[in-house]
Amino acid sequence: MTSWGTGERPVFTIERTALPPLSALRRWTARALPRLGADHLWAVQLVVTELATNACEHGAGPVTVTASGAFPPCSALLEVHDDGETRPVAGTPEPASGRGWGLVLVGDLSRQWGVRSANPGKTVWASIACGTGTLAACAVRAEPILMEPEPC
Repeated sequence: MTSWGTGERPVFTIERTALPPLSALRRWTARALPRLGADHLWAVQLVVTELATNACEHGAGPVTVTASGAFPPCSALLEVHDDGETRPVAGTPEPASGRGWGLVLVGDLSRQWGVRSANPGKTVWASIACGTGTLAACAVRAEPILMEPEPC
C-alpha cells in the first residue's frame, strides 16, 4: 500500500497479515526515487528489500517504509519502521549460509546505516550515496522510470 506522508514523502506499508510484497516494494522504490539511474537504483532496491525483510521477520506491527532522495548529490535515504523493540545486529554469517547476510549487504552498499528508537518501536535507516560501498558511479536520469501497472 502506498500513500504520501508528512512533507510529501512517499510511504509504503506492509501489513503483518500477508507475506511481504517485496517485488511491489522494489517497484514502489523506483517510483518514489524516479531520478535514480539504474546503476544506483539496484543498490537502493536491494537495501530496502533487506531492511523490510528484517523488519517483517524480527519486528512487530505493520512495517512502514519511507524514501527520499537528493540530486545533486545523488543520494537516497531509506527508513523502515516497525513496532518491535529488538534492534538489528549485523553478524558474521558463515560463507555457505543462506541467512544472515542482509545487514552485511546493507553495510556494504550504504554510506551509513543505523537504528533510532521510536515510541513505539524503532526505525532502521540507511543512507546510500553514489560511489560508496560497491557502487562506482551513479547516473541520474532526467526522466522517471516508466513502470508497468501494478498486477491485479
